[in-house]
Amino acid sequence: MRVRHLQTHLADQGLVNSGKLNELKNVHVGVDAVFWLRSIQALKDPFADALGGIPPGIFGFVDKELESFKDWGITPLFVFQGVAPGPQHSMFVSRMDQQMDMAWNYLASGDKSAAQKCFAVSTSRINGDFVYFIFHHLRQKGYECLQAPYFAGAQLAHFAEQGIVQTVFGPPGLLLYGVKSVVIHLNFGQQSFDWVDLDGVLSKWQLSWDEFVDACMLAGTEYCLTYPYLNLSPFGGPSVVQQGQRFNFDAAVYIIRQAPLINWMQTFPTEEMKSDHVDGYCICKVLVQNSPVLHLQDHAIRPLGASKPGGPPPSVPIDFSSIMGQKLPPSLYYLMLHGIISHKLPQALAKGEWTDKSQPLIDTNEFRALLTDLQDYRRTSLGLIAQHLHKSFQSKAILCKAYWEPSNIRQALGTDAHLPPDARIIQPDIQQGLRWKITVKSVKAEMARQQVDKVDFKFCLNWHAREFEQDGPLMQGIKEPQPPSFDDYLHSLTALVHFIVLEKLDLISAEDGGATVLSDVLKDTPRNLTEPCLTALELMKYGQLNGEPFEAAHTDKPFPNEVKYPVSSQFQSPAEKDRVCGMLLLCRVMSLVPMKLKNIMWDSDVDFDLAAFHALVRVLKRTLRQLVEGALASVLLKDLSRVKLLPKGFMCASPVHKEAYPQVPAELPTFMLPRACMGIVVRYFLEYQKDADRFADDVGKRFPCCAQPVEDLKLAFTFWHDLRRCVDTIAETLGAEELSEDMRKASGILEEQKRRLGFA
Repeated sequence: MRVRHLQTHLADQGLVNSGKLNELKNVHVGVDAVFWLRSIQALKDPFADALGGIPPGIFGFVDKELESFKDWGITPLFVFQGVAPGPQHSMFVSRMDQQMDMAWNYLASGDKSAAQKCFAVSTSRINGDFVYFIFHHLRQKGYECLQAPYFAGAQLAHFAEQGIVQTVFGPPGLLLYGVKSVVIHLNFGQQSFDWVDLDGVLSKWQLSWDEFVDACMLAGTEYCLTYPYLNLSPFGGPSVVQQGQRFNFDAAVYIIRQAPLINWMQTFPTEEMKSDHVDGYCICKVLVQNSPVLHLQDHAIRPLGASKPGGPPPSVPIDFSSIMGQKLPPSLYYLMLHGIISHKLPQALAKGEWTDKSQPLIDTNEFRALLTDLQDYRRTSLGLIAQHLHKSFQSKAILCKAYWEPSNIRQALGTDAHLPPDARIIQPDIQQGLRWKITVKSVKAEMARQQVDKVDFKFCLNWHAREFEQDGPLMQGIKEPQPPSFDDYLHSLTALVHFIVLEKLDLISAEDGGATVLSDVLKDTPRNLTEPCLTALELMKYGQLNGEPFEAAHTDKPFPNEVKYPVSSQFQSPAEKDRVCGMLLLCRVMSLVPMKLKNIMWDSDVDFDLAAFHALVRVLKRTLRQLVEGALASVLLKDLSRVKLLPKGFMCASPVHKEAYPQVPAELPTFMLPRACMGIVVRYFLEYQKDADRFADDVGKRFPCCAQPVEDLKLAFTFWHDLRRCVDTIAETLGAEELSEDMRKASGILEEQKRRLGFA
């Protein structure tokens, strides 16, 4: 839990202690994973969000930090956040749209340094996708990782209390849970660490632990607002903070020493203000005292009980579920704890809410439309899990809350009787699926026939196509109303999950198990381009694969002027439209191909259009990843013992070593974010005017983060031609004639430049 200005005040008061790193040698440290990631300066690439959400050196920078843990003999146990309730207000969330516009304007005028500064203060580099990939990267490398059932901080407090870890590394807000000492900074370069001690804080401030918690709540957290009179001199007492000065935490300490929190709750000028603050304080107190954790004595999920360190747990409020959501079955917690499934789907089922609170870097009509359209896949993912749960989950009304919606929707509950008419409600979509039967014998035989050692989409599509054509064993009984089955063998499990995903994406007909026009074209795509091609085809399904300029979501807030972004209605001629839209389409499509990048910051061009496009790519890939999670969970919930079939890196999207690129340990589709880098390099290629023999050197100098830009360009061109093959093949059947024609025109632009630069 983050407490406003707590860390600053602890430092000002001389309550931050320093120690030498060798004091942590052979110490088992519980690590708040997100706090740790935020502390790694190298991960704070200002352009990460503009590139699509993941910095280029993500895994390399993390590995360097892990090596430092190893060098100092520190054993970390990484704890990730689980189904934690979302923040009640935006105290710690600042979009700073003005800074964002300035960043793009600076870029347009060539001032990259100023742009980076603006991006750095207006974007978050540690996002949900980032955290997901790091979790599985750490697992693959053999580190202890746990996804807490709810709050990471509460789980760390329990581990510390039980002696599982000897100390914890995280924000000073961990003190609220009664943790005796918290490491708040590790400086491997200076061989030191900083830590705070709860008893020392209480002694200096002359507070009991309960009073300390109340003072922190008055200061403000993401769950309760700052007490409004902290900067004034209430009730005739001495002013702790002069009016007009910046908020000081000492004011909260002073006020709590004068009277209990309950007394100060009577002083609000209006009932509305009182309600806003009192509700927040009550929620915050409940979360501190009652956050459910995994109790190791009996492996049960129940409240931490931190109201009295060492004492009996407090009674849980009768309306506890309205804050935390409905309690989930142990089987689902089990999958969460082991990282088999991330927290989003269980959270929606528990709380009856699906929140998309993060506004994209560039807010467009297209992004909002896609987010709304993806509700069908979300319903499917939820249904795959809910079918194995209690009926109350199967019929759960889930309120969708997006950042753009009015406050009466964002503050509503899915259980409210009178929701606004424009509220978006979804329910788990539970359908009888195809009866896949994947035996060890059949999958081994097919892998031998195709001469592959891993199951993937291409393998499954080709296996299915052959079996469908020959009415082979895979198709026998496929329409019977029975659940799918598989043998206790890794590749049987992964093949089944792939087939379920293909079925839910309508690449295999859910009616009769037959092939579709999309599966027919996708099966012939090169293996290393299958996932980018699938992503492109999914974007095409939703009408989001084209070269049309994006439209600003707010007509009264157009895109920054300096960017000179094209407007569809302002093209001077058909030829100009074909050229501009063709360039946009080429860059967007080829940006779906990942590049091989060095472990350094990007520090090159970023592109406004591609940043907007990759906001769409990001939310689509996240949704597809959740569909994979739903399919996997639907299989494992029937028999949790089969979790043991999965290797540690079953969803790891990072190569084991540099030479292994682009091969990754993942056994299932990770839908890793490709970043916009390839599209940026493609634009540079298309606009390059110098002699052909200078291009290879120039592109390397312009993009120092790219390890092999020329080779990657050639791969991107291959992808473009293969996607064009797919679109041309399906155009008439699926009504994609316009896209086919647009790609034909764009190919003319590409081929001309390829010939000029010797790439033909």
